[in-house]
Amino acid sequence: MPSNEVGREQKSRRFKDGVLRQAIVKVAQRCNLDCTYCYVYNRGDSSWANRPPVISERVIRRLSERITEHCRKFGFDSFTIELHGGEPLLVGHRHMRRILEILRATENVTIHFVLQTNGLLLDRAWVELFDEFEVCFGLSIDGPPEIADRRRVMRQDGSGSTEQLLAVISGLRRDVPEFRSVFGGCLCVIDPIANGAEIVDWFVKQGFSEFDLLLPNGNRANLPDEWQGPEPYRRFLLEAFERWYGLGEAAPRIRMLETMMTGLLGGDVYLDSLGGDLQMLCVIESDGSIGLSDVTRLCGGDCSHDRLNIFEHELSLHASDYEVMNLQTLCSTCASCPNLSACGGGYLPHRFDGQGFSNPSLYCDALFALADRMRTVIRRDLPEKLLCKLEE
Repeated sequence: MPSNEVGREQKSRRFKDGVLRQAIVKVAQRCNLDCTYCYVYNRGDSSWANRPPVISERVIRRLSERITEHCRKFGFDSFTIELHGGEPLLVGHRHMRRILEILRATENVTIHFVLQTNGLLLDRAWVELFDEFEVCFGLSIDGPPEIADRRRVMRQDGSGSTEQLLAVISGLRRDVPEFRSVFGGCLCVIDPIANGAEIVDWFVKQGFSEFDLLLPNGNRANLPDEWQGPEPYRRFLLEAFERWYGLGEAAPRIRMLETMMTGLLGGDVYLDSLGGDLQMLCVIESDGSIGLSDVTRLCGGDCSHDRLNIFEHELSLHASDYEVMNLQTLCSTCASCPNLSACGGGYLPHRFDGQGFSNPSLYCDALFALADRMRTVIRRDLPEKLLCKLEE
């Protein structure tokens, strides 16, 4: 699928004012894969079926106008667009070019483009188009075929997709020089049966120097597939961390691990999966509806409404209409937790219990254990003088 979505860390990460600076634009509402864990198609939300399969130029033009209006109102001159789906490449080269042309021409605003794809349709023309418009794209891939193909299957016949994707990437790396300049990294959804260290090793062996680890989307009211509690995820994350940290300077960049370490060292954490402010991004559906982070649709209820649209409403209204600040309020357990700086309370959709979000994450035990291990490593390896400054 997912903010480069190696991605939903806002390009606006320097800002902490809660103002919208990123839109996830659903240019396609269909997908050529049928991933079993997908929050769009397989977690109970069917709103995609009632929307246009492909976004129209009319919607894109109105979005461009709304971005100009929004940036003028709040006094900034850049905005991030994440092209998303479904599978965004299903719109085709010609229509994607028009989308990029219209958005790039947004009045008085510099648009930063990122795109998330399953990669199966990538070819030279796509890479050259991304290079022309400075689109940074991320790939969704969950590891080796024996792991990834359990869940990332073709919609047409249920067969695995990983070998095909690896062949596509190998060819583009070899034959298209622009590939390296527009490729941002990978997203890997954690499989509870996988070994974290082996997954890190596999990405390194494949030549992927940047990737992220994602916990499967679910919550206490809508449990992930094969749920047997947080223990398999705790094990995986600790295995992955030990291997990553042990690689030293040769380690790949793993966004989740880097971000949590940054938080423990006193830095700011903006990643939405680690408690980042969801006021700073919205979703634009293919019919022009304005929504909260689309992953919250797995929670149902008010998170799934379509009251707002770009033809009648300002972009920034999503924050007040959804009462995002109230939704994000941490429960007392999280607010007083010694590891809050690392995980931020976890991803908002993972906190839902069927009634509300004022709960620890479904994955709290796993995140806490990982943060504790990181804290131990920091105390062991950082110079004492620096540790004293961090603890002041």
